[in-house]
Amino acid sequence: MRPYTLNAGIKQLAPLIVGLVSAVVAVAAYLQALNFPFVSDDLTYLSTNTKLSELHAGDLWKLFIEPYNLYEFLPLRDLSYWLDLTLFGLSSTAMRVHNIILYLFCLPLVYATTLGLWRHFRPADFPSAPLASAAVTALFALHPAHVEAVVWISCRKDLLSGVFSLLALWLAVNAKQDQGLSSRYATATLLALLAAMLSKATAVAVVLVVAMLWIIFWRDIPAQKRRRSQLLWPFASLLLAAIISQIFMANSTIKLPAYFGVEAFSRTLGVLGWLVRLAISPESRHYLHPVLEDSWFIGMVALGGVVLIAAAGGVVTLLQKRSLDGFALTVFALLCIPYLQLIPYITNSIVADRFLFLAVWPIALLIVSLAWHLKPFPLIVILLSILFSFTFQTVERTPDWGSLETLIDADSNAVPGNYQLAFHKIFYFQLPNGLYREAKETAGSITTPEARDIMIKLVEAEYAVHNAAMIGEPRNAIVLLRNLGPLLKEPLAQAKWNPPMFEFWMRSRNYLVLAWQDLAMQFSDDVTVRYNAGMSLFSIHKYADAIVQLRAATESQRLPEFLRGKTFAFLGAALLNSGNPTEAEVPLLAALESSPPDFQSYCVLSEVYKQTSRIEKATRAEADCHDRAPHKGIAQ
Repeated sequence: MRPYTLNAGIKQLAPLIVGLVSAVVAVAAYLQALNFPFVSDDLTYLSTNTKLSELHAGDLWKLFIEPYNLYEFLPLRDLSYWLDLTLFGLSSTAMRVHNIILYLFCLPLVYATTLGLWRHFRPADFPSAPLASAAVTALFALHPAHVEAVVWISCRKDLLSGVFSLLALWLAVNAKQDQGLSSRYATATLLALLAAMLSKATAVAVVLVVAMLWIIFWRDIPAQKRRRSQLLWPFASLLLAAIISQIFMANSTIKLPAYFGVEAFSRTLGVLGWLVRLAISPESRHYLHPVLEDSWFIGMVALGGVVLIAAAGGVVTLLQKRSLDGFALTVFALLCIPYLQLIPYITNSIVADRFLFLAVWPIALLIVSLAWHLKPFPLIVILLSILFSFTFQTVERTPDWGSLETLIDADSNAVPGNYQLAFHKIFYFQLPNGLYREAKETAGSITTPEARDIMIKLVEAEYAVHNAAMIGEPRNAIVLLRNLGPLLKEPLAQAKWNPPMFEFWMRSRNYLVLAWQDLAMQFSDDVTVRYNAGMSLFSIHKYADAIVQLRAATESQRLPEFLRGKTFAFLGAALLNSGNPTEAEVPLLAALESSPPDFQSYCVLSEVYKQTSRIEKATRAEADCHDRAPHKGIAQ
């Protein structure tokens, strides 16, 4: 006996009961976090974001033409934050309630979208559609990957985008008519897709799903009744996605240099494999996942390859016949595309639970679709087992979001020796509390040699800077900070294909800059500190910070005469590299007039004159550079 052969009353109530119970259980788990404080990026997006909090209602249109945070251009997400700030102030409780409400809006949309797809792809199973859709909704509702999206206020973009994406999918399903697509529903679908992409850029993948679905609907129309004009709708959706993508790419500040080695290919498959693992596994959840460093990385690459091949097979199957399994697997692969590092972006974790917020739905659909072929008893046992394991992980993970420290501690216990976790622990908790010995022990426990060496030296330098003020002597701190410069001048070897390693390198460089600035503030009259700070900052391409220190050094009467020319020369080079060629000319000429003169300034002057269209002077400076400074020692 199939589940849908129960008496009519139970059949009607069962889907509602399943949906309500799963929603209540999930919300009960999330309510544990209701009074938790802001965590990590919440501070950047909300607590210190005066640009957004001071925006007047009459100027809300500005959200749609410029970013209102440091990282992303997401107008609708920032509009929702503005509403929270305006109505409730800096209330983390109110903002989490808002997140939970958005999450609850997703559930009926998951149900309705699944219902429509089940009836289309499995018309013979039409009576079972409500109960199957309720099972998919329950799996979606209780999936532990949603903890991060719901509890972390910074994940509002995933929730908003999820609501609008599911609305777009529901509208797209309902756009189907006997001889084409309903113009009204199709237009509404495009508007929902636009809202989804303005909430989070990765919703562009949903456009691919909608376009594929509409093409499937078009192919289902008898050949003699098909109108090619109906294909304009999927084309319009793809065009919309292309336009929005260009806008987001123009405003992106977190892109990485492209890398085309074999590591990039294995990275993509490994990420896909990990996303599958996080989607179907009941294992403990984490804030940072060590994807490329994991001992199972090769296995994840293989799993990613299998899923990619299976998704390609799903596309072929869909072109030949209706297949709910093939559709679900293909949709999962499409929704994962923005997270596969095909266009590399900087991140401290190459995969995250929040990446799966929407992709959990096709996985749930695939699980239910495959299990629905079983007899009632094993079907119920399998689904209940998955639901219980998901529920346990959801309830267990939520308390970890009590603070960034509890998150990092939970992850550190699970993945000891990870360089990203060690960095967070050292610079966010140990050093601010003066725990230098503990910080050095944490640095020494890092299993990646390059990262371990950098972190040990950073901790030693931080301790020396701290001690310098107490003993009134900066020399030891200067030596340690200068030794760090060469280590951080260029990205680490792995950083070419490992985005978290690149992010680690960037953060380490930033902390080196802060250490120099701290030392310079403590010893603002010490020209040796100013000079060394400026030269070290220049060597790691922090030109704006180098200018401040080098200019202070050149203005000091205590700067040794034999260093004056070199200091002026590097000040000019820093100004040129920071985009100020006109200002660079004066210190470069001063370098040539110093005793001894710095002839390498001719090399930089030639570039200054080229950029300011003084060709004759550029030619003479280039000749002097060749004759007097054949070995260029200043980076241009």
